[in-house]
Amino acid sequence: MTEFHSEFHDAQDGPIHTGSGDLNVNPVYLSIYESVRRQARGPRLTLKDDLRWLKQRFVAPPNMGAARARLLETRTVLLTGPPGSGRNTAAKMLLDEITDENTPFSVLDDEATTHDERLTESKVHFGHRFVLDLTDSGEDVFRARHRELPVFRTSLQKQDAYLAIVVPDPYRHLIGADLRQLVVRIDRPRGDLVLRRHLEAVEIFPSYPELAADELAKHLAAPMSDIANLVDWVTRARDKAPDGDVPTWLGEAIAAHTDRSGEVTAQLKNHSTGRRRTVLLAAAMCRGASSDAVFFASHLLVKMSGLDQGEGPRLGQDGYRIQLDDLDIDVTPNNRIEFSRIAYDRALLEHFWDNYPDLRETFCRWVDRIIRQEQFTTADRQNVVDRFASQALRTSSPGHVEWLIGRWVSPTQRGPNLRDYGVRALVAGLKDVRHGRSFRQLVYRWSRHDDLPGEMGQIVVDVSTEVIAPNFPDQAVVRLQHRARREDGTGNPTARQALVSLTQQDPILLRLLLDRLATDLLRTAQWPADFLLFLDIADPWRLSDASTRSQPLAADQTVRSQLVTCWRAAMLARPDLILSRLHHWLAAAGQTASYDLLLRILAEAARPSIDLLAALHVTARDWSHTEHGRPEVAMRMSQLIDMAQGLQPADYVFPHASEEAVR
Repeated sequence: MTEFHSEFHDAQDGPIHTGSGDLNVNPVYLSIYESVRRQARGPRLTLKDDLRWLKQRFVAPPNMGAARARLLETRTVLLTGPPGSGRNTAAKMLLDEITDENTPFSVLDDEATTHDERLTESKVHFGHRFVLDLTDSGEDVFRARHRELPVFRTSLQKQDAYLAIVVPDPYRHLIGADLRQLVVRIDRPRGDLVLRRHLEAVEIFPSYPELAADELAKHLAAPMSDIANLVDWVTRARDKAPDGDVPTWLGEAIAAHTDRSGEVTAQLKNHSTGRRRTVLLAAAMCRGASSDAVFFASHLLVKMSGLDQGEGPRLGQDGYRIQLDDLDIDVTPNNRIEFSRIAYDRALLEHFWDNYPDLRETFCRWVDRIIRQEQFTTADRQNVVDRFASQALRTSSPGHVEWLIGRWVSPTQRGPNLRDYGVRALVAGLKDVRHGRSFRQLVYRWSRHDDLPGEMGQIVVDVSTEVIAPNFPDQAVVRLQHRARREDGTGNPTARQALVSLTQQDPILLRLLLDRLATDLLRTAQWPADFLLFLDIADPWRLSDASTRSQPLAADQTVRSQLVTCWRAAMLARPDLILSRLHHWLAAAGQTASYDLLLRILAEAARPSIDLLAALHVTARDWSHTEHGRPEVAMRMSQLIDMAQGLQPADYVFPHASEEAVR
């Protein structure tokens, strides 16, 4: 006869910890976790938090009313419009208008080209709201999504769900006749209104004349993302000089956004030698570092570019300080390199990246070399990483950033103390609107690597939880599950713990994870971690709680089916693991209005096997004799087991037996 037994501690609260001994946490993993948290945007946000953040700053664009009407009428709207018009935000806000705290909300992008993230009917839950962002998709992905939409829209209808699709203008002609009536073109909202809403959200209140200043005009005509960046600069100016006034803060922000490309071009025409230009580039890349650090960085670039081959002896050349003076590069009293013109360093970097695309790979390798220089401080290195990542992503070179990440985070390749800079570059990539998908795919590949070093595995856990989950929670779950299958349990938090935390916060993520577990356990039982993960998240008290829902999760037919499948697989494949969780389910059943909500799931899971049913009966009987056991619950479990064997009619309802009667 099959017996359910356990070799792990019965923890009444919190996730199950399997194995012997205490959980050993490597202090290196704690360092990685703190590094990611510091570099993620503030405290971890959920997608709903981000929606609230956007709502405080949102200005409805022209034609928003038509888009709203189309969405409500057909459950689907396709938004087109010029780049920078705020199409993605408008799509989110349209859906947010018909969303409450309990409504499932997901943001999809063109990542759904793999088995794990494909746009399928199984992803649609009742009342679901979807944003499908195709603004950075290739034509092949756009066509694939277009083919999937008819089936997906049928699912929307069945599940009372809604979908807003953001379509890039160049692909409008690819939209089929069946979807053209769903297209609504939105235009850019007024820039002054957008700037005002953003500033008021951070408690800066400009007057109408201040927003009507001539020097602001061209910035207010910029894309929405540029206006958001302008707000960041205003906020920085306010925080740096809180006693100042709005015109001063606005003036500093405008100066930082001034187009200085003409000034850079003029300066470089006057300084055509390679060495002088490398000094300018090094000063821009390393601004704020010591003058010696900038010198050695520029000298290294000279050598890497082969510019030193035709030069005469060094003592026959102009001295470094003379070069700095000729190039209008300032040296502060504490020997730091600065530029007197605000944001001139950024203009220099943009010039070199735009005008020398053939040297971008050289710049990438140069950054890898200079960040290892002993003359740099931690802050200097962080600035170099930020500036390089900004230019590489701006010029659509995410591969250069990925190469540096690999150099700095891999224990077999990096030099000492470079891991945090690799994490910094990864976080920057994941946050990038245009190239975030590329870095999420990098994390996905890492999560599926069987021999991934533990430190890199911890990075997968932390960036999935802190950076990916707020906007792409479904994708975070996928990556964490793959990592949970391959980790050794020494992380902090482990992927399993991170998944438990995420699914506790969001019932939709719990459904998603249960669906993945049920599918994989039904098909194959090759991953032992899947059983442990199921037992971690199968919290009977949460599944039977109806205090914040119209019905308990366990009463949902889809969730119930998933639980039955997972329980059956666990009973058959890992009877050694499930005793503690079975005790939890029996105890929780005794505290529900109807024992059957949880007990029927167990009986149905065991039904195909007489041995399983017998083992379940013995487990319930033995538990009923323990200090906290409930004989009447065990009696009802026995009755349901009889029904499963056909010994009683399936629709027969037994009265709850009193404890005295059982005894």
